[in-house]
Amino acid sequence: MKISENEPVRFNELYRNIPSVSEKVLSQVLRQLTIDGIIQRKLFPDIPPHTEYSVTDLGKTLLPHVISLANWGREHFDTIISNRQK
Repeated sequence: MKISENEPVRFNELYRNIPSVSEKVLSQVLRQLTIDGIIQRKLFPDIPPHTEYSVTDLGKTLLPHVISLANWGREHFDTIISNRQK
């Protein structure tokens, strides 16, 4: 969702805004989402080079479902945490 909020987004901006994710994991997820056609990766050959990510048309069809899932998680967060502590 971060990418869809501020398109396009650079890798470092994503990394700073997603707590507790390693660069390696973020890179792997972005690579897979690009392969799947959910996001688009654009490389700029500047010095130093930088990369920007944006949501594809296919990815935009997925956003309402991701938002619904995130809302469900927020609504049931306390119950989930309580269940984990049992």
